[in-house]
Amino acid sequence: MKKTFIYCLTASISTIAFADVIISGVVRDASNGTPLAGALITLQATSTKTVTTADGSYSLSIPEAITSTIVAANKGFFNSPIQYEGTPTGLDIYMEPVPQDDNEYYSFLEPTHCGMCHPDQLSDWINSPMNNAGVNTWVHDIYAGNGSPGGMGGFVYLRDSVWADSNPASECSSCHQPESWIPEPFTAMEGPDDPGYPSEHAVHGISCEICHKIADVDVSKINHPGIYPGAVTFTRPETNQVQYGLLGDATYHNQMMGPSYQPQLVAEVCGTCHQDKNDPHEDESFDGVISEPTYIEWVESPYGDPASGMYATCLDCHMLPNDSTNACEVLYPPLDREPGTLRSHMILGSTATYLDNSAELLVGAEVVDGEVHVEVDVFNNGVGHHLPTGVTVRNCILLVEAFDDEGNALDFTGDQVVHALGGVGDPAEGYYADQPGKLFAKCNHGKDGTGPTFYTDATGIIFDTRIPAMSIDSTNYSFALPTGGGDVSVKARLIYRRAFRAFVDAKQWTTDGHGEPLEDIEAPHYGHLMELEEIIVDGEVAGDVNGDGVVDVSDILLLISGWGTDGPGADLATPFDVIDVSDILFIINNWG
Repeated sequence: MKKTFIYCLTASISTIAFADVIISGVVRDASNGTPLAGALITLQATSTKTVTTADGSYSLSIPEAITSTIVAANKGFFNSPIQYEGTPTGLDIYMEPVPQDDNEYYSFLEPTHCGMCHPDQLSDWINSPMNNAGVNTWVHDIYAGNGSPGGMGGFVYLRDSVWADSNPASECSSCHQPESWIPEPFTAMEGPDDPGYPSEHAVHGISCEICHKIADVDVSKINHPGIYPGAVTFTRPETNQVQYGLLGDATYHNQMMGPSYQPQLVAEVCGTCHQDKNDPHEDESFDGVISEPTYIEWVESPYGDPASGMYATCLDCHMLPNDSTNACEVLYPPLDREPGTLRSHMILGSTATYLDNSAELLVGAEVVDGEVHVEVDVFNNGVGHHLPTGVTVRNCILLVEAFDDEGNALDFTGDQVVHALGGVGDPAEGYYADQPGKLFAKCNHGKDGTGPTFYTDATGIIFDTRIPAMSIDSTNYSFALPTGGGDVSVKARLIYRRAFRAFVDAKQWTTDGHGEPLEDIEAPHYGHLMELEEIIVDGEVAGDVNGDGVVDVSDILLLISGWGTDGPGADLATPFDVIDVSDILFIINNWG
């Protein structure tokens, strides 16, 4: 196979390191000469960076070089490289503004075209939920009931929503089929009942250009769903191609590129689909009940505070660095980047790896007043948003159990139990309502005050028990001691479910929306086991002769009835051969 090599002047860096030198200059708007404050200046393909001051000036300390390249990047402008020799001052850089035209006849690039230069990213995307967004069977089941054989069960938007008549399209396409939505906003989602389904737009889901064509996100309208007109500025060029990115030093231009720096790709772009409210007034204010609050949960957490030592963006967790150092397969010589610079485009969330590292279970127990008292802390210390997050059918269930030393379940004597949305029925089949534990979820109600209802029809929130980032939820439980004493085993499980169990049953779902087996209906946990903690508690109470868990008068009377014999209680204190005064004194010392 013949491989085409493209020589790119700005990609060629030959460096002879001697000592650090200072280069400086001013960054200006090429259209009018205005200095640009806040522009990012990068020694290409390195972590050596600075930002221009209020007057557009910059000063960058770099290794001394014979020839090298620095690149200026600023939102709304094409990345601008400049080559230099030696240690120049007065090295001004002029940046060309990105034309903000939006060509309604623009044809989105096929992801395979992007993959010609970025095969690793393409491979990641093909196996990602982004690729499957437009054909997700759960989405179709909730919208039109036609994604799976049981899809007409439970809530179906087109049949059940109070907005089905006035807004039949809803805004589903804005996130799940944006290639159709962007050229024609408010278009209905294409589904299995439509001729020619799935079209290439549906198959592409959230394709490369959906993210890399977003010029701006108005965070004051972050609750507007998806690529919403007026909330998201989308660039479909007439002539000069543009692809927005984060590296800030990419410089290769051709008919498919034209790099421009877009810092909102770290989080705000994610928020366009992962932060929604409904629109009860139908006035495009989207000031109703929040449906998917992931973005604002992050903003209000320590992870969303740039001044916090815990600051981490959506990309830092969900687009982890890969092992590659070559961002483009066709550049020659290669533009080798520092390890950890390039990121995976799998963009995963609720997979086993993420779920298993989301939270920590802390379990403590002691014997008090003839019962085993248990405290369970669920610590959300692994995610930058609430646990769980996302669409409001997702939930977590904490189950707490206690067993004697023969494995028999102990009687529960407390009142902290799992909400009915944990599933009403046989616990052995994963219906955990009224079992010792807690449901972590957000439950909306409709106009009649009952819930849960799907977020499109929500008028209020019944409860929200989800755990914010870096917060701890504490609950307490009590169990009767085993008859006759013995050790007590206390077990706590944290289980993740993709939907409320009644909803899963109504839809007859056996797979998730991507066709993978659904853990929610699979033994032994009927959901994904996130955390499991088990501790052993000494169930013996010192001085408890009759085994009722309390040292009181009944134990004294039992000793007296066997006085001078080797009956129950003779082994409390020395001598251990007969019941005598020393045994009585032992009971008194442990009274109560």
